[in-house]
Amino acid sequence: MNESYFYLKLETHQLHMSYKNEKRRVRVLLPKNYDKDESEHYPVVYMHDGQNVFYSSESFSGYSWKVIPAIKQKPDLPRMIVVGIDNGGQDRIDEYTPWKITESPLPEDIELGGRGAEFAEFVMTAVKPFIDKQYRTKSDKVHTAMIGSSLGGNIWPLWGLNIKTKLVV
Repeated sequence: MNESYFYLKLETHQLHMSYKNEKRRVRVLLPKNYDKDESEHYPVVYMHDGQNVFYSSESFSGYSWKVIPAIKQKPDLPRMIVVGIDNGGQDRIDEYTPWKITESPLPEDIELGGRGAEFAEFVMTAVKPFIDKQYRTKSDKVHTAMIGSSLGGNIWPLWGLNIKTKLVV
């Protein structure tokens, strides 16, 4: 079989997070033959906990979500752009929770949670506009999905209700 059949292009970007004054890695997996038809536009799936999306060697658990093998094994899947947004490591709980965690057995000097709105704003005002400008996307809400696992999946239904003009909830 032709090796180019399985070729998927993965691009890496570092996008500025104004609320943290740092950069965050965002990777973009382009569908097969993306460069062949410049008139075609694609739906976008944004995946949180991006270091878990593509490679097991980078995954928190040591096992990736196997997105690339899944796409290669199912060539009949609709073609889409997959965007992996890395989490903030030790700040993951802060970014993926909308409220501060106040009832816990943590020492008083440790704060957790409550920056979910800022992270959602980063995604919707920095990441999504960058992706829509840089790539040929179908940018409307019907063709935009936000997914993740655990906290990375739980935060989006809540924020989707707040920004339902841009996302399907």
